[in-house]
Amino acid sequence: MLTVGDKFPQFDLTACVSLEKGAEFEQIDHKTYEGKWKIVFAWPKDFTFVCPTEIAAFGKLNDEFADRDAQVLGFSGDSEFVHHAWRKDHADLRDLPFPMMADSKHELMRDLGIEGEDGFAKRAVFIV
Repeated sequence: MLTVGDKFPQFDLTACVSLEKGAEFEQIDHKTYEGKWKIVFAWPKDFTFVCPTEIAAFGKLNDEFADRDAQVLGFSGDSEFVHHAWRKDHADLRDLPFPMMADSKHELMRDLGIEGEDGFAKRAVFIV
């Protein structure tokens, strides 16, 4: 697993950013929020019992991160379409103020060293 002093890997992922028709998805890469701190966190998979609580908590703290010039970015190995469905169907995630990135090829989680033996991301937070 990457730790303090390690270089965060480059990435280019599709993210669910909205429920608005035609504006649901965006490409997010390692340069998208250049010049800002990034709070990048991972969860194992969508449609689980614990994960929405954690994700919603990051959403509730989003303004505090923004006040510190930091962008929150979340991801799992699920597709952007699964993230969209989860946002649409879970009340706590509908108005999520940050991108839910889809690492469906598991490249980012492997590069970060957080892919579990079961093939899902381990819970992790990186401050970049």
